[in-house]
Amino acid sequence: MADTPVPRYGLRGRVVTMDAARTVLADGIVWVAGGSVSHVTAAGDRPAAHAGSPVIPTAGTIYPGMIELHNHLAYNTLPLFKIPRRYTRREEWQGTVGYRRYVSGPAGVIASVPELIRATIRYVECKSLIAGTTTSQGLTLRAAPIKHLYQGIVRNAELPDAAGLPPARPKIGDVTPDGLAAFRRSLAGKGARILHLAEGSPTSPARQHFLDLQAPDGGWAIAPEFTGIHATGLTADDLAIVAQRGGSIVWSPFSNLILYGVTADIASAMRLGIKVALGSDWSPTASKNLLNELKVAQIFGRDQRIGLTDQQLVEMVTVSPAQILGWQDSLGSIEPGKLADLMVVTGQAADPYGHLIDATESDVRLVVIGGTGRYGTPALLQKLSPVDENLDVAGTARAFHLDTKDPDPVLGPMALGEAATLLADALEHMPKRAAAIGSADLGLVAQAGVAGAGADQRWFLELDQPAVTGVGTALSDGVAPAFLDTMIGAQSFASIAVPLALDPLATQGDGAFFAMLANLANLPEPIRAGLPGRYGQAPRAPAARTGRADDDRSIAPLPLAGPPSGAPKMLTGPY
Repeated sequence: MADTPVPRYGLRGRVVTMDAARTVLADGIVWVAGGSVSHVTAAGDRPAAHAGSPVIPTAGTIYPGMIELHNHLAYNTLPLFKIPRRYTRREEWQGTVGYRRYVSGPAGVIASVPELIRATIRYVECKSLIAGTTTSQGLTLRAAPIKHLYQGIVRNAELPDAAGLPPARPKIGDVTPDGLAAFRRSLAGKGARILHLAEGSPTSPARQHFLDLQAPDGGWAIAPEFTGIHATGLTADDLAIVAQRGGSIVWSPFSNLILYGVTADIASAMRLGIKVALGSDWSPTASKNLLNELKVAQIFGRDQRIGLTDQQLVEMVTVSPAQILGWQDSLGSIEPGKLADLMVVTGQAADPYGHLIDATESDVRLVVIGGTGRYGTPALLQKLSPVDENLDVAGTARAFHLDTKDPDPVLGPMALGEAATLLADALEHMPKRAAAIGSADLGLVAQAGVAGAGADQRWFLELDQPAVTGVGTALSDGVAPAFLDTMIGAQSFASIAVPLALDPLATQGDGAFFAMLANLANLPEPIRAGLPGRYGQAPRAPAARTGRADDDRSIAPLPLAGPPSGAPKMLTGPY
């Protein structure tokens, strides 16, 4: 067993490089040195620089680590919940009792309690890691006037930790006419400008958010740095405008179909040559990870006869997001000189691309980030890194190496098992937690503090969803403050709060997920019927009734008297 991470080694297996030629080595070795790929060779070849390096047989297929450009990580402790009807745009479901009961209210409680903030950071990062995601959107904490981007094991697209990786610049809220000029100027900067775009049906007011990107001079606030998330409200003509200006989109079919019954016109996007990345969105209305999102995209593409190949789908989680970020020289493929972000999937089925799409969490044998083994089977991981923790994941024994030389000061010491226990207890007792926060001085819930915070600092986990119109104030980029649903109208949330279960790390073996899947009436039948079989589950019959009778009732706008004592001040500034 390694006492420290092994700096130089070779991983042997089938190698799916995702290089320009889409080279696949049936039996190859990926040689790693100093955190990067130094060589990629056939199994019989050993570079002189690796004369003494150990070669580790993986008995699997080696892929680039997956890159995710759309995931609201702060919400990923919450399970999939019942969507009572088909919506036409985001603002409709965000203003319902069900959204507050199952999503924004619980997330607001968790995001305001120091020990739960730390537990959430650890848990949701590992939730990405166990599925082979090595780069994701980040987690942000705020303590007035400080904004802190969390840097941990999985790469943060907004806070890259290696040279040559420009940071992504997300914008959650829609671009308004008043903010158009500033947003347009921001496109001249370096780094992908990623924003939610026209989330809803093409016949709804959601499309207006796209039309608002056209300036009075006829120009468009779209450029190669522009990346629109969802883009469900765009017509084929709209997509042509995006293509002409070099923009990209992030596709989240599962969430789109669950909420709206439609998704982006991906056939037109691909025909027009638009770069498309895949994003799992978040667990309350979508996938836990990219492995599930790949399956949904494949089932949907086949059902709709879009013509998507398995290779194109794998490109959407590797080379395409790397190109969108401007990281293509460092990540997205397995080539000499690139960072060694790798995942290994058990077995070597005939088609290398379909093999990844078919994989479930128990098939992920090893995940490497920057050359350091971070997760895998105990037998494989211990050959590369010290094992910090062993846990059961999807019914299989898995090991983690979560230690870092320079840990983020906000997280502090927090084991994954400890994080899961804390979160499960908080969610199970959510009514009590909500009532306690609603009746107590906000400062009292911060007594334990967040690691790295001064005595006078109060950290909140930023909830990166736009505030519901009429309910409260948002930050300058449309992000809802963490205290919005805990303190503003807190008694209202406490009165509707219900006990919840912690969303499991893996889709595989999550019976509650598949039971809820059967009740998501907006999903096309091929997905509801076909997805369970991908995880060895039989399709389930819809329950007679799920959810609560008032879940779809709109919430009356609540007055906002101002942030509670100790809460972060509203931040203003340029995009």
